[in-house]
Amino acid sequence: MRFSKQKKAVKSLKQRMTSIATRRKRLNANMRKKILWRQRSYVVAASIVS
Repeated sequence: MRFSKQKKAVKSLKQRMTSIATRRKRLNANMRKKILWRQRSYVVAASIVS
């Protein structure tokens, strides 16, 4: 019983680690997209104003 619980805990820990890593990658990609969009919209706004 205890051994299987331990195994399950290790498995869930590994899954959590991988999910955290993928989430971090996704977050970075989203931040880059947001920054790009902000720059683009700023350029568009500047060109419309001028």
